[in-house]
Amino acid sequence: MIAQARITSDTTAAVHLADETLEITGADLAEIRDQVKQAFIASAKEVEHAIDVVIVEPDVHHHLRVEPSGRITGRTGDDRPPFGPALEDPLSPASADSTAEQEAIGTATGEITGLRPARTHRRRAAAMPDPGGAGSTDAPAPVSGSAWAAASSGSARSAPSGPSASSAPSASSASPAPAEEAESDAAPPKRPLPARTAPAAADDGRPTLQDLQRSTARPTSVRATRGWQGVLTRLTRGLISPPPGRKERSDTERLERIRRPLDGPRNIAVVNLKGGAHKTTASLMVGATLGVTRGGNVLAWDNNETRGTLGWRGIPTDHHRTAVDLLHDIDRLRAPEASSADLDPYVRPQGEMRFDILASDEDPGSAASIDGEAFAGLDDALSRFYRIKVIDTGNNVRASNWLAAVRSADQLVIVSTVREDTFNAAAWMIDELRATGLADQVEHAVTILSHGAKGRFDESLRSRLLAHFGAHTRAVTEVPYEPQFVDGSHLDWSRVSPATKEAWLDATALIVDGL
Repeated sequence: MIAQARITSDTTAAVHLADETLEITGADLAEIRDQVKQAFIASAKEVEHAIDVVIVEPDVHHHLRVEPSGRITGRTGDDRPPFGPALEDPLSPASADSTAEQEAIGTATGEITGLRPARTHRRRAAAMPDPGGAGSTDAPAPVSGSAWAAASSGSARSAPSGPSASSAPSASSASPAPAEEAESDAAPPKRPLPARTAPAAADDGRPTLQDLQRSTARPTSVRATRGWQGVLTRLTRGLISPPPGRKERSDTERLERIRRPLDGPRNIAVVNLKGGAHKTTASLMVGATLGVTRGGNVLAWDNNETRGTLGWRGIPTDHHRTAVDLLHDIDRLRAPEASSADLDPYVRPQGEMRFDILASDEDPGSAASIDGEAFAGLDDALSRFYRIKVIDTGNNVRASNWLAAVRSADQLVIVSTVREDTFNAAAWMIDELRATGLADQVEHAVTILSHGAKGRFDESLRSRLLAHFGAHTRAVTEVPYEPQFVDGSHLDWSRVSPATKEAWLDATALIVDGL
């Protein structure tokens, strides 16, 4: 069995571990997610090895692996049951006065079945450690984006658990009552109401509309569409509808990871200091995979300080404007009345792949270049119109626009072929980034090893590369040789092999885990 957390509302959650259930409260969803993460890290430290967990939120399940160091990575879901309710059970908000009742029910159940009832504890937000507080020298730096995919370097501060996790008395309290007493759910004295009353507040003990909707919602029944399960469902017109098989469930969970909502624009920087390392191919494939699965609002941006090839590798358009032209007209995008239509003369739509390309300067006689300041201006303007920007970079680690792209990245993607020149360049770049104060970006990065030749490769070399990059970055994945990429022609999504698309779906899910 695996540990489970259920986010029951924006201010409550329940964490189900092997021998206890922790009820968590917080001020908002971000605080709840952080406390859930800290609870799992504390559990991994206690058992001294990584633990597999599942986090249940409305419409999505996050399957993760939590290490004692605080590193959290995505994983493929499996059939292991979780501690606590079944994954398909509907979420219900945690009730502040239900602890004793749950313990009584658990005790009765234990007497009947002979099983030890789970221990349930209240955990208040104030009891959690402050990762940025005084004396916190070993806490991981916060990573913007999804709380579940944030990877941490070094040891993470763990959350206290059990009955000792209590908060200080309220400063406005007349007597120093314990935290549990301060949370008393006694109804406040009634006051005279005006003739026309407002809806009942959520904290006066009466259910709200949201409570009613949650209590009457029926769990969605997922029907199989593939395999023998899908055939049986279609033959019986749904009268017999077995659940999806493992492969279909895994594919669905992967898509949910890629499609998860983001709370703001995000940057993905694709880097290697060697030409021919497949940076542009990776930028195209990540952009296409995001566009096809998420449905647009994705930009692939060639941030070469002079000339890059991303514009040549995409579907051509009638115009040849580039980032330099857009920079000249940047005030138009900054205007309050600007819309995405104002970008049409500068970007190149990629048809069915549903992403756009912003090319670098293509004029061989031009002396124009993009520096760090220009990058920042373009990035700020483009963030108004694109949810995700995939930034293809040049080969100069000391160029100001290269450094600006890396520093702006919510997710760094290190790309290398299984060739000595390109993986040596990637390894040197990692050392350089660490030496210049960008170690956090490296720790949070995803490495993609691209097989650029058909046929067998050196297994011992492959193992060494997986070990080396795995020691430096959050995750390492591989993508296969693809004949279409060899000639450097325009990306044709319909010609990309199913195996290559599958591999890039896996890689993109790992990338979005970090957002």
